[in-house]
Amino acid sequence: MNDIRQIVERLGLTGEREAALHVTLLRELALGQPVTIERLAKSLNWTPDEVVLVLDELPAGTIEYDGQGRLIGYGITLRETPHAFVVNDQTLYTWCALDALMFPIVIDEHAQVQSPCPHTNKPVTLTVTPQGVLLLQPEDAVISLVSVAAEGDIRSAFCCDVLFFASRQAGEAWCRDKPHANIVSVQEGFELGQRIAHLILDRARSH
Repeated sequence: MNDIRQIVERLGLTGEREAALHVTLLRELALGQPVTIERLAKSLNWTPDEVVLVLDELPAGTIEYDGQGRLIGYGITLRETPHAFVVNDQTLYTWCALDALMFPIVIDEHAQVQSPCPHTNKPVTLTVTPQGVLLLQPEDAVISLVSVAAEGDIRSAFCCDVLFFASRQAGEAWCRDKPHANIVSVQEGFELGQRIAHLILDRARSH
């Protein structure tokens, strides 16, 4: 349904510097605290001006800031969403179900994920490692995927409709009003996320 390069580009990761910033920022956010420009620059071994330049070139809506100008979200976020993402006892969140399956690979950490099924309100829980999905409950849980729309930021065009469902039946019932969506298994979602994550990591390593 989606070309993985199209998803990566909608995140603004069109080059090596953008990918390097994305990976480094996700790993900093996974520590559970807002990230200053100066801290991000130090982690990247860049100047603060270089960080600001790359941030300013990213598409609108791809970075979340707090009231002090610190970075608090870019796929992984410190702001509450339906997708809880616990890493090393730090409760974080992701923008969508695919993020929750993909980002443990990028940050090289295990994550405990919990997200309510929007059709039944039953919780979907799982552990995601860089190698795969463990302890999925319910075992027949699925996720929805949609095409990346041509317009709008990645969150409104994609993330808002990429969700966990307690069963294929629940997912298909939700999809009836969304002809642009389809349902895949959590394993298929992980495999898609794995391909995206490795593309991002490869670009970041090239920097």
